[in-house]
Amino acid sequence: MTLAERRQREKDKRREDILNAAEKLFFSQGYDNVSMDEIANEAELSKPALYYYFKDKESLFSAVVNRGIKILRAMTLEELKNSRTNGLKVGAMNLAVVKFGQEYPDHAKALDYFWSGRFDLSNPENMSPDAKAIIEFSCENYRRTISIVKDGIEDGTFRSDADPFLVAVLIALIGSGVAQMNPFLRKNMEKHGISMQRLNLEVGDLAYRMVMHIEEGNENIRVRTLDSHIREDMA
Repeated sequence: MTLAERRQREKDKRREDILNAAEKLFFSQGYDNVSMDEIANEAELSKPALYYYFKDKESLFSAVVNRGIKILRAMTLEELKNSRTNGLKVGAMNLAVVKFGQEYPDHAKALDYFWSGRFDLSNPENMSPDAKAIIEFSCENYRRTISIVKDGIEDGTFRSDADPFLVAVLIALIGSGVAQMNPFLRKNMEKHGISMQRLNLEVGDLAYRMVMHIEEGNENIRVRTLDSHIREDMA
């Protein structure tokens, strides 16, 4: 190993150590309650050394969130790979989000906070590479949804009058609305025995109903739950 390679490996490890420290504090205390001083202490670094790797707290938080995005992307691709028909791929993408929220709840909450309006995401030139990667993943899913709906229209799975672009926007709006549900509504929902998992599954089923092809004269066509769709498709 050359000296340059050794130094790069040390830098990569130091960056991971910083991310581990920041992740621990952000997840346990929340973004606004954590200072760069605390992160430096947790990572056993000087504050100037911390700023060498991350220009500010926002860029560091984006890097933590992007860790979760990499997990969510892998989960999304896996669910899509297991869905053999266009009709199930819309639901598969939603199922990936459901599983992500269940298995990585802290990362899911951090991602919700990233999109909460707390940060200025209007100027890409001022964003860190990690923030850009998070936004690109959202755009990637948008483009993927459009492609799936277009393919579904061509093979007859989805209605011929469905607008792929509008469907993609509606699905994104539904997903963000669920993610940013106010605590009062969530509390009352849970009082009635409705878990977030069930809500997300029903949202996926609703998205499927929204674009599915219904044969003339068969308005009462049954649509199974997303959970049933996916289990059957993965069998």
